[in-house]
Amino acid sequence: MAMSTAISLRLGRLRGPASAAAACFSSSPSVSSSSTDLVLSSVDDDAGVAMLTMNRPPANSLSLEMNEAICASIKSIEANPNIQSVVLASTNPTIFSAGLDVSELVSPDEERLPRFWNSLQQVYIDLYGSRLATVAAIQGHAPAAGCFLAMACDYRLMSAGSVFGEKKKRHVPTIGLNETRLGIAAPPWMGQLMVRTIGFRQAELALAMGTLFPPDQALEVGLVDGVVKADSMHSHGDSVERGLKALLPSAIDGQASDPLMQQAYNQAKTFAKIPPQARVASKMVTREDHIADIIEKRKADNDHFCGFVTQHAVQSNLAAYVEALKTKGKKK
Repeated sequence: MAMSTAISLRLGRLRGPASAAAACFSSSPSVSSSSTDLVLSSVDDDAGVAMLTMNRPPANSLSLEMNEAICASIKSIEANPNIQSVVLASTNPTIFSAGLDVSELVSPDEERLPRFWNSLQQVYIDLYGSRLATVAAIQGHAPAAGCFLAMACDYRLMSAGSVFGEKKKRHVPTIGLNETRLGIAAPPWMGQLMVRTIGFRQAELALAMGTLFPPDQALEVGLVDGVVKADSMHSHGDSVERGLKALLPSAIDGQASDPLMQQAYNQAKTFAKIPPQARVASKMVTREDHIADIIEKRKADNDHFCGFVTQHAVQSNLAAYVEALKTKGKKK
């Protein structure tokens, strides 16, 4: 696909039929959910900002259905010509996304497995190539494909840590592609995304070691663009909190006072003020070739993944990982 063609396709989404969009979106923030509530989405036409909140307890693991829900939500938000940016967040303040749903990989159904991988490829295409400016609000852990979701966004903000519960337990999130610890490898397009994000040598070591970076280290290597402390002073004002509270799903509207969520919302509003034709064209300068590459190699990548993950040694590693999780859960 030529660069000019891809840019035209994405710019075309900016000029969708206003009458159709008006029938689907109100002029004030309104929350709308997917049929399964795996993803909650809401829009603020006045600010030009949307919220896409992952809602698959307990860990927002990426199943076939979850991937499809994310893609459907992105397309739905893009259909509104008033919206220029979106914040990607989680209803779980301790987990952004735990990555792939391992149950999709252990003793997989031979017909479902290719569909599952195709759905993850589509998340990459739709999120990384969206006309929307995307801001990841990473409050909790983002290992493996959770890290991929964050890297596919245009801007990433990460919590420095929080204190939860009556016991005041300290929670410090981590982020990284840790697939090697599970006995598998990140797919080439995901690994290359990390290379483009943090540089060749840092990515080479991180991919080999399955490194999970705490917030300050993630910022140092460029995996995130900012780290926000829970008690950080902010001057966004009551209007920002009110606007964010209206935009957040009711289940988490209490997070409107969270400095991380406020900064993510403000960053999204800043993106929304940039002339969209120029912003999208600039985005495609750096991303178009990579989007075209996965589209061209999609079937080969799918075949390679399905062949790799069904190997006996890989299945043994995955089964051992699942058993370790079960054992850990029983001890809690």
